[in-house]
Amino acid sequence: MNKTNNTKKVILHSFLIILFSTVIVSFFAFIQYGLFQKIEFNLADYLIPIIVGVIFGILIARNRVILKKLSIEREIVIQKNKKIHSYVGTIVHDLKSPLSAIYSLISLLSDESENFSVDQNTYLTLMKESSASMLENISLVLDNTRLEVGIKPDHLEIGNPYYTIQSTIDKYLIEALNKSISIQRFIDKNLPLVEYDKNSLDRILSNLISNAIKYSPSNTQIKIYSEILAQRLVILVKDEGLGMTKEDINNAFQEFKKLSAKPTGDESSTGLGLSITKKLVEQLGGEIIARSEGKDKGSEFVIKLNIKNSNL
Repeated sequence: MNKTNNTKKVILHSFLIILFSTVIVSFFAFIQYGLFQKIEFNLADYLIPIIVGVIFGILIARNRVILKKLSIEREIVIQKNKKIHSYVGTIVHDLKSPLSAIYSLISLLSDESENFSVDQNTYLTLMKESSASMLENISLVLDNTRLEVGIKPDHLEIGNPYYTIQSTIDKYLIEALNKSISIQRFIDKNLPLVEYDKNSLDRILSNLISNAIKYSPSNTQIKIYSEILAQRLVILVKDEGLGMTKEDINNAFQEFKKLSAKPTGDESSTGLGLSITKKLVEQLGGEIIARSEGKDKGSEFVIKLNIKNSNL
């Protein structure tokens, strides 16, 4: 029934477009012949304008129908894509629980390392690193799935993000130390108020700091600092790592797009981290920019969040 009604609407709209086009072209023909050239009315003189008007109307109506179909098909694809992401998210989520249990068990065994042989400890280390890498990849896929299906934070709070930033940095101090990389922070404790979600901001900074460690060689520094610029809170994560080419910068935030640089410690990379980071920043109403002077010259990621009035 709905399909029949839609078909009738399309036919009616097409007819009205053709009629309107014909009237408009005929009207201009009347002005040309009747007012300017002052030719007496002759149907033959108006025949060509009428035909042109009909053809023009048909083309407009046809294009409108095509655009309508494309719009409907696009919406169908978007809905199917959301269902696929939701399905993938369910599967991945189900994988996360047993994998977390495996990681926890391996961690417990690692605490008893003095009771194992050198080979056994080597195997435990490999299993722990592999399961940790898989958990990280699963978290990235879950984050991407939530963003693709349109899940947003339940509530954005207005506040000073200082402690969220500091706690996120603290989580990566040991990982950086294991690669002989130092993390230096220059974060003002009295940051301006911004609208943010703690989990989202933590995930944003985690992705950027993790990447900085991943793509930096030993005996280098990662600097994280804040500043206020044009009514925006700016958070910068700068490393002395492998840097990016112009092409890398252009592709930095594309899904599954791996850049030219390779992790310096053979870490895994999914090509999702920066894409997710950009989506999370945009959910907070902010902006993220990637900068680099070239290969082997380090990278810098700039997050810009809107400052909120304290009276709100």
